[in-house]
Amino acid sequence: MNFFNSLCLSSAVLLTACTGGINKDSYRIVGEVDGLPDSTVIILTPLAHRSLDPVAEAMVKDGKFEITGKADEPIAVMLSVKDHYGYKTIMLDNVDMSITGTVTSDELDGGKCRYDFSGITLSGSPLTEEYYAMMAPRHRIDSIFLDNQSRGAEMWNLLNRASGEKDRRIMDSIQATEEFRAYGEVEKYCFQAFDSVIHATVEQNRNTIWGPIALLSQLSYLSPEFREVYESFSDSIKNSFHGQLVAQELYPVGRPGDRMPEFTATTIDGKEISLSSLCKDRKCVLLDFWASWCGPCRREIPNLKEIYKRHAGDGFEIVSVSIDTDDAPWKKAVDEEKLSWTNIRDTDKSIADLYKVTSVPTMYIVDSNGCLVAENLRGEELATRIDEILADD
Repeated sequence: MNFFNSLCLSSAVLLTACTGGINKDSYRIVGEVDGLPDSTVIILTPLAHRSLDPVAEAMVKDGKFEITGKADEPIAVMLSVKDHYGYKTIMLDNVDMSITGTVTSDELDGGKCRYDFSGITLSGSPLTEEYYAMMAPRHRIDSIFLDNQSRGAEMWNLLNRASGEKDRRIMDSIQATEEFRAYGEVEKYCFQAFDSVIHATVEQNRNTIWGPIALLSQLSYLSPEFREVYESFSDSIKNSFHGQLVAQELYPVGRPGDRMPEFTATTIDGKEISLSSLCKDRKCVLLDFWASWCGPCRREIPNLKEIYKRHAGDGFEIVSVSIDTDDAPWKKAVDEEKLSWTNIRDTDKSIADLYKVTSVPTMYIVDSNGCLVAENLRGEELATRIDEILADD
């Protein structure tokens, strides 16, 4: 049995052995820890890839605190000190829990501290034990990765210095060493293992709360490739607290068929338009979020022109929504590119915010009812999809 398989097996055994669940109608967390000054505020914040409001908090007095409340369902939360860094993940469930041990901290610039919660122990929460059993394979790979980085630090310092000085002889000599080769092999193994562990963990937990929690815990962001994983979850898991967080991240404006947010705007030639007016009597509309300074946006324009030339009379329209902060560069770019379709500037980024646009170019194809058809297609793939839509009767 290789290392990765043994990791997965140990995790599966532990998850089978542990039990948890709601056995009362409220939770109570009693803490007694060293290292937290009086008036320190402890907060519980849902585990997510974006900032969420705390679900509970308590003030420390004489090293003690107590948090009570009710959990509608078990969720993963980050236990931390308000307005500071560092946290420990626990499962918030309607059980009585106790926290003991020591918290240490390092003071950072700006008056903030980084708290280390590794010295505390939580008891009374079977689900928290299950969580760390699930995370054990990932944590062990993290340890291998960090140890490899530590052992290779001096070598990389020398390599980076030689690179900065453009000393090819020293660079080649370092890259020819057994140490450099071994470092690369371990790093390659870790990256492959990271990927294998997350997929194996989710595969084993498609119909449990651990599926979406694993995605949020083991990945720093969710790319569209994980949509297929999410769609394999049962309906109850999709509708769970963390299942909904995963869906919101994977489908920021919804899934195909969902109605897109309405907006109103003024075009470059002074006309008032709305999404509904644009979609009326058309088969589809392409919403193109772009900016004059965006190289990839400008490189996509010839493709958009070709699509528009082919389909302008077929119930199709392009709406280019610029996020330029200034009027002049936007108008100059529209003129230079000879954009003959609808052009608006999202002056306060309100439309971009509605459509969860975090980078440009971002594109959405919307049907006659204002519902999402497809998103973020470019080049030939975009042209082919629009050809298919407009070919349908």
